[in-house]
Amino acid sequence: MKNLIYAIVIFGLVSCSSHSFPGKNWYDRHLTVVEMMGTPVQTSGSPTDAHLIFNSENGLVNGSGGCNRIFGDFVLDKRKSLKFSQIGATRMACQNLSFENRFLDLLDQVRYYEIEDNTMLLKNGRKEVILKLQ
Repeated sequence: MKNLIYAIVIFGLVSCSSHSFPGKNWYDRHLTVVEMMGTPVQTSGSPTDAHLIFNSENGLVNGSGGCNRIFGDFVLDKRKSLKFSQIGATRMACQNLSFENRFLDLLDQVRYYEIEDNTMLLKNGRKEVILKLQ
């Protein structure tokens, strides 16, 4: 009986922990943008592709829009809501600045996330997929 009580207490503590990201395999992972608003994004497999890297320990996100560095904050909760805030970027002149600006605009619209296999789906307030990352 004593062991059962210990097991229940430990399970309760683990389930109420401040773990705030969808699994350790997503920590500091380079997530490349592969689709925006249902349109596939051409990728090169290089670090210059548009991507995000979430730091779960401090709630910071960084990455690239394809040219400029991106940085900001994010907040998750257990209901799979995700909100980016204070997103900024360096402002170098780039050939495909319209793509990068659209990516930043979409990040501002993200309200939810979902994980499907190796893909993170970022969704707007209507729960429509607006970005796919792998």
